[in-house]
Amino acid sequence: MGADTSPIFELTLIGAACLGRAARRTANLVTRAYNHHLSPLGIEITQFSILCTIALERAKSASELADMVGVERSTLARNLDRLVASGLVQAERSDGRRIVHRLTEKGLDLVADALPLWRNAQNDLLSRLPADRDGAIREDLKLLRRAARDSLEDIS
Repeated sequence: MGADTSPIFELTLIGAACLGRAARRTANLVTRAYNHHLSPLGIEITQFSILCTIALERAKSASELADMVGVERSTLARNLDRLVASGLVQAERSDGRRIVHRLTEKGLDLVADALPLWRNAQNDLLSRLPADRDGAIREDLKLLRRAARDSLEDIS
């Protein structure tokens, strides 16, 4: 008799083996942990990541900023709208029709206030991992991102 191919078996296998599901569950939990630490300032890790990336002034467009932060363009737009409305970020016209974003003084102050909270979140998570695994975990995540990127390139 061959391998079990019943729908229940396949659905159970998906629940146990799907990299997308595992990555999504992990990302959601890690996000919630960072958000908990950053909550006294009223920001979330995605917003903090956007603010930090803007502070580095390397993104030459919103599309580049979205890629650097690792969010969809629509997610970036929603968050940028909130950050601009809060007076943390300002949009400026750049080359041609490009818009670049800069932190305001208020945004710089918020990043400075958030850094210790982010450090606490980072240290809290790292302290709960085996000491010799954090580098390997980052490498494994990089490999998974590369595989997903390559898969998308093969499709297009």
